[in-house]
Amino acid sequence: MSDNDDINASIAHVVLCCVAGQGLGRMHSKSFTHPGMHANFFIHGILGFMHYQSGRFNKDIKSAYAISYAASRYLALPCLNADLYRGDAALSTLHLASGLIPFALALGGKDDQNLGNLLIACNIVSLCVYSHKNERQYGWYTAGAGVLAYFITTTVAKKITYPLCLALMDYCAYRVFHIHFTAA
Repeated sequence: MSDNDDINASIAHVVLCCVAGQGLGRMHSKSFTHPGMHANFFIHGILGFMHYQSGRFNKDIKSAYAISYAASRYLALPCLNADLYRGDAALSTLHLASGLIPFALALGGKDDQNLGNLLIACNIVSLCVYSHKNERQYGWYTAGAGVLAYFITTTVAKKITYPLCLALMDYCAYRVFHIHFTAA
Protein backbone atom coordinates (compact mmCIF):
# COMPACT_ATOMS: atom_id res chain seq x y z
CA MET A 1 0.00 0.00 0.00
CA SER A 2 1.68 3.14 -1.18
CA ASP A 3 1.09 6.69 -0.12
CA ASN A 4 -0.21 7.48 -3.62
CA ASP A 5 -2.92 4.83 -3.24
CA ASP A 6 -4.04 6.43 0.00
CA ILE A 7 -4.16 9.87 -1.64
CA ASN A 8 -6.14 8.48 -4.58
CA ALA A 9 -8.52 6.70 -2.20
CA SER A 10 -8.97 9.94 -0.26
CA ILE A 11 -9.77 11.82 -3.46
CA ALA A 12 -12.27 9.12 -4.46
CA HIS A 13 -13.99 9.52 -1.09
CA VAL A 14 -14.11 13.31 -1.55
CA VAL A 15 -15.82 12.75 -4.92
CA LEU A 16 -18.32 10.49 -3.13
CA CYS A 17 -18.96 13.26 -0.58
CA CYS A 18 -19.60 15.80 -3.33
CA VAL A 19 -22.07 13.62 -5.21
CA ALA A 20 -23.83 12.49 -2.03
CA GLY A 21 -24.01 16.08 -0.83
CA GLN A 22 -25.76 17.02 -4.04
CA GLY A 23 -28.19 14.15 -3.46
CA LEU A 24 -28.83 15.41 0.07
CA GLY A 25 -29.52 18.87 -1.26
CA ARG A 26 -32.02 17.69 -3.86
CA MET A 27 -34.17 15.45 -1.66
CA HIS A 28 -37.01 17.40 -0.10
CA SER A 29 -39.45 14.76 1.04
CA LYS A 30 -39.39 12.36 3.94
CA SER A 31 -37.93 9.13 2.66
CA PHE A 32 -35.69 6.21 3.49
CA THR A 33 -33.38 7.09 0.60
CA HIS A 34 -32.42 10.42 2.12
CA PRO A 35 -30.71 9.01 5.22
CA GLY A 36 -30.28 5.49 3.89
CA MET A 37 -28.37 6.30 0.75
CA HIS A 38 -27.36 9.94 0.42
CA ALA A 39 -26.43 10.69 4.03
CA ASN A 40 -24.91 7.24 4.38
CA PHE A 41 -22.65 7.79 1.36
CA PHE A 42 -21.80 11.31 2.53
CA ILE A 43 -20.68 10.04 5.95
CA HIS A 44 -18.83 7.12 4.33
CA GLY A 45 -16.99 9.61 2.12
CA ILE A 46 -15.94 11.73 5.09
CA LEU A 47 -14.83 8.73 7.11
CA GLY A 48 -13.06 7.25 4.08
CA PHE A 49 -11.09 10.43 3.56
CA MET A 50 -10.14 10.50 7.24
CA HIS A 51 -9.35 6.77 7.26
CA TYR A 52 -6.93 6.99 4.34
CA GLN A 53 -5.37 10.16 5.70
CA SER A 54 -5.36 8.99 9.33
CA GLY A 55 -1.56 8.92 9.38
CA ARG A 56 -1.59 12.66 8.83
CA PHE A 57 -4.26 13.24 11.49
CA ASN A 58 -2.74 10.82 14.03
CA LYS A 59 -6.18 9.28 14.50
CA ASP A 60 -7.21 5.69 13.92
CA ILE A 61 -10.82 5.47 12.83
CA LYS A 62 -10.81 1.91 11.47
CA SER A 63 -13.83 0.84 13.52
CA ALA A 64 -15.94 3.82 12.41
CA TYR A 65 -14.89 3.22 8.81
CA ALA A 66 -15.82 -0.47 9.07
CA ILE A 67 -19.34 0.45 10.28
CA SER A 68 -19.65 3.04 7.53
CA TYR A 69 -18.48 0.51 4.93
CA ALA A 70 -21.07 -2.05 6.07
CA ALA A 71 -23.80 0.60 5.99
CA SER A 72 -22.81 1.72 2.49
CA ARG A 73 -22.85 -1.88 1.33
CA TYR A 74 -26.03 -3.18 2.93
CA LEU A 75 -28.39 -0.22 3.46
CA ALA A 76 -28.27 1.92 0.32
CA LEU A 77 -30.21 -0.16 -2.21
CA PRO A 78 -32.78 -1.49 0.28
CA CYS A 79 -33.63 2.06 1.35
CA LEU A 80 -33.94 3.18 -2.27
CA ASN A 81 -36.18 0.22 -3.08
CA ALA A 82 -38.30 0.78 0.03
CA ASP A 83 -39.05 4.28 -1.27
CA LEU A 84 -39.72 3.11 -4.80
CA TYR A 85 -42.19 0.50 -3.54
CA ARG A 86 -43.71 2.80 -0.90
CA GLY A 87 -47.24 2.08 -2.18
CA ASP A 88 -46.91 -1.58 -1.11
CA ALA A 89 -46.19 -1.60 2.63
CA ALA A 90 -45.25 -5.28 2.76
CA LEU A 91 -42.76 -5.03 -0.10
CA SER A 92 -41.32 -1.81 1.29
CA THR A 93 -40.80 -3.44 4.70
CA LEU A 94 -39.27 -6.51 3.06
CA HIS A 95 -36.73 -4.33 1.29
CA LEU A 96 -35.80 -2.56 4.53
CA ALA A 97 -35.39 -5.89 6.32
CA SER A 98 -33.19 -7.17 3.48
CA GLY A 99 -30.71 -4.45 4.34
CA LEU A 100 -31.02 -4.42 8.10
CA ILE A 101 -30.36 -8.15 8.56
CA PRO A 102 -26.88 -8.27 6.94
CA PHE A 103 -26.03 -4.87 8.43
CA ALA A 104 -26.90 -6.09 11.93
CA LEU A 105 -24.84 -9.24 11.36
CA ALA A 106 -21.89 -7.11 10.22
CA LEU A 107 -22.20 -4.90 13.29
CA GLY A 108 -22.26 -8.00 15.47
CA GLY A 109 -19.00 -9.23 13.93
CA LYS A 110 -20.65 -12.10 12.06
CA ASP A 111 -20.68 -10.63 8.55
CA ASP A 112 -22.00 -13.29 6.16
CA GLN A 113 -20.71 -12.23 2.73
CA ASN A 114 -22.80 -14.82 0.88
CA LEU A 115 -26.06 -13.73 2.51
CA GLY A 116 -25.17 -10.08 2.00
CA ASN A 117 -24.34 -10.63 -1.67
CA LEU A 118 -27.57 -12.57 -2.19
CA LEU A 119 -29.67 -9.79 -0.65
CA ILE A 120 -27.81 -7.11 -2.61
CA ALA A 121 -28.45 -9.07 -5.82
CA CYS A 122 -32.15 -9.40 -4.92
CA ASN A 123 -32.36 -5.63 -4.41
CA ILE A 124 -30.66 -5.01 -7.76
CA VAL A 125 -33.12 -7.35 -9.50
CA SER A 126 -36.01 -5.62 -7.75
CA LEU A 127 -34.71 -2.24 -8.91
CA CYS A 128 -34.54 -3.59 -12.47
CA VAL A 129 -38.15 -4.85 -12.23
CA TYR A 130 -39.28 -1.45 -10.98
CA SER A 131 -37.34 0.32 -13.72
CA HIS A 132 -38.88 -1.88 -16.39
CA LYS A 133 -42.45 -1.52 -15.08
CA ASN A 134 -42.22 2.25 -14.68
CA GLU A 135 -39.89 3.00 -17.60
CA ARG A 136 -37.27 4.63 -15.39
CA GLN A 137 -34.03 4.82 -17.31
CA TYR A 138 -31.99 5.96 -14.33
CA GLY A 139 -33.19 2.95 -12.36
CA TRP A 140 -31.33 0.77 -14.84
CA TYR A 141 -28.25 2.97 -14.50
CA THR A 142 -28.46 2.76 -10.72
CA ALA A 143 -28.70 -1.02 -10.88
CA GLY A 144 -25.69 -1.17 -13.20
CA ALA A 145 -23.67 1.06 -10.90
CA GLY A 146 -24.68 -1.19 -7.99
CA VAL A 147 -23.38 -4.23 -9.84
CA LEU A 148 -20.13 -2.36 -10.49
CA ALA A 149 -19.77 -1.25 -6.88
CA TYR A 150 -20.72 -4.45 -5.13
CA PHE A 151 -19.65 -7.24 -7.48
CA ILE A 152 -17.21 -6.10 -10.16
CA THR A 153 -14.74 -3.90 -8.28
CA THR A 154 -11.50 -5.81 -7.90
CA THR A 155 -9.73 -6.30 -4.62
CA VAL A 156 -6.62 -4.60 -6.01
CA ALA A 157 -8.18 -1.18 -6.60
CA LYS A 158 -11.25 -1.53 -4.40
CA LYS A 159 -10.36 1.31 -2.07
CA ILE A 160 -10.43 3.67 -5.06
CA THR A 161 -13.07 2.16 -7.35
CA TYR A 162 -15.62 1.34 -4.64
CA PRO A 163 -16.29 4.96 -3.59
CA LEU A 164 -16.28 6.09 -7.24
CA CYS A 165 -18.87 3.44 -8.15
CA LEU A 166 -20.93 4.45 -5.10
CA ALA A 167 -20.79 8.04 -6.34
CA LEU A 168 -22.06 6.92 -9.74
CA MET A 169 -24.82 4.90 -8.08
CA ASP A 170 -25.86 7.87 -5.94
CA TYR A 171 -25.82 10.22 -8.92
CA CYS A 172 -28.15 7.91 -10.84
CA ALA A 173 -30.34 7.13 -7.82
CA TYR A 174 -31.54 10.65 -7.17
CA ARG A 175 -32.51 10.92 -10.82
CA VAL A 176 -34.83 7.91 -10.54
CA PHE A 177 -37.33 10.11 -8.68
CA HIS A 178 -37.51 12.90 -11.27
CA ILE A 179 -40.76 13.43 -13.13
CA HIS A 180 -41.00 11.00 -16.01
CA PHE A 181 -43.11 11.71 -19.09
CA THR A 182 -44.09 8.89 -21.43
CA ALA A 183 -44.85 9.42 -25.08
CA ALA A 184 -48.54 9.45 -25.95
